[in-house]
Amino acid sequence: MTSKAKTVMIVDDEPGVLNMIARILEGNNYRTIKAKDGQECLEELKEEVPDVILLDIMMPGLATREILSAIEGDSRLSEVKIILLSAIHLPEAEERGLLAGKQVVDFIEKSFTTRRLIDAIENCMTATL
Repeated sequence: MTSKAKTVMIVDDEPGVLNMIARILEGNNYRTIKAKDGQECLEELKEEVPDVILLDIMMPGLATREILSAIEGDSRLSEVKIILLSAIHLPEAEERGLLAGKQVVDFIEKSFTTRRLIDAIENCMTATL
């Protein structure tokens, strides 16, 4: 019996980054859902609940804090783990309070290696909220 592929939602406003991450994950047997911004992320979440969300911090439109708040406020999404992605450095993200989200389990700084991305997602799958 094969287990169902884990689903990762990728939210990034840079098409090149979005498609590169999707290719990496699909090549490692993950199903992907792509969203180009926070609004599209929240729309997609109405249709499907992923296992993990890779969420870019710096995007136009909805602020990351608003996206995190909407996710945390939806009981259907209470088990979804979030990995923040950003070109900003970890201390700056901490200063903004973004890592305080109860569903945020990791932070990946761009640019990252394929191994770092896959390790973060695999570790995330086993983490408890």
